[in-house]
Amino acid sequence: MVLVVMGLPGVGKSSVVKAAMKKISSKITLINYGDIVAEIAKKNRDSIIDLPVKEHLKLQDAVVKKLSKIANKPKTIVDTHAILRRKPLGYIAGLHPLFFQKIKIDGFIFIDAPSDQIIARRISDKTRERIYLSKVEIDEYRLLSKVLIGSYAAKSGSPFYIIQNIDGKLDETSNDFKSILHNIGWEK
Repeated sequence: MVLVVMGLPGVGKSSVVKAAMKKISSKITLINYGDIVAEIAKKNRDSIIDLPVKEHLKLQDAVVKKLSKIANKPKTIVDTHAILRRKPLGYIAGLHPLFFQKIKIDGFIFIDAPSDQIIARRISDKTRERIYLSKVEIDEYRLLSKVLIGSYAAKSGSPFYIIQNIDGKLDETSNDFKSILHNIGWEK
């Protein structure tokens, strides 16, 4: 049983999930999709987006095969992206079609934030090599992510939720996350 947590790079997905995990009593396994991609590709996570599309899809296929062996345990969160922005233009779906055949999904959470806050977080994160995106580009990226998550939810028959990660409100956002866990029956 998997809960897929998604959001744009820089929205604070990992921070929200870690803060929520401190508040819950259930044993939950956390898997970062990007870490598995980097491990299989033997590349830096930020350079993978530069791979040719066909190579990227083969890599996603390998990741799903690996995930299907470790992610179908009760209460597993997969931290990933709904959509990946290609350089210089274009997008690719964040989840390979096999994901929906191999993994039982309990729901999707999209962690969102205002575009200006995402831009500021991306700029201030010196641990990653992210390309600069304008507010218009971030707005488009957010919209396309929500559209794709809706299609992922329809394909899997799972609910999806949207929570806001507003600057200075991490505690409230992690409480929202915890409420979703309760809603899907993971946290009593």
